[in-house]
Amino acid sequence: MKLSVNPNDKTPIYRQLYEQIASQVLSGTLQPGEALPPIRTVSKELGVSMITVRSAWDELIRDGYLLSRTGSGCFVAPISEANRQGKVSEKLSAAIDETVAAAKALGVGADELCELLRSRF
Repeated sequence: MKLSVNPNDKTPIYRQLYEQIASQVLSGTLQPGEALPPIRTVSKELGVSMITVRSAWDELIRDGYLLSRTGSGCFVAPISEANRQGKVSEKLSAAIDETVAAAKALGVGADELCELLRSRF
């Protein structure tokens, strides 16, 4: 599992961790049943507070990405294909909404935006 944080990003660090792990779960990089490193280890490696890492883990558990087993740690939760696709669609919709709003604010039309998206693939 690869994680990094950017303290200069406006996104809170716990949310950066949340998004990275959620994306790795949804993409299949992290497989169901795979153990996550202990909170203390992640905290030390990234140079962030254990409370920050715990906050990310707690939200990931709440949202169904992780399972916590007392005395054993946290593991990637099994996610049905339908649930996975729903979560992917939700994340992409939010990103698209932000992109469309930015394009409108910059005076970029739908055709130009579509061409920009095509060029990125």
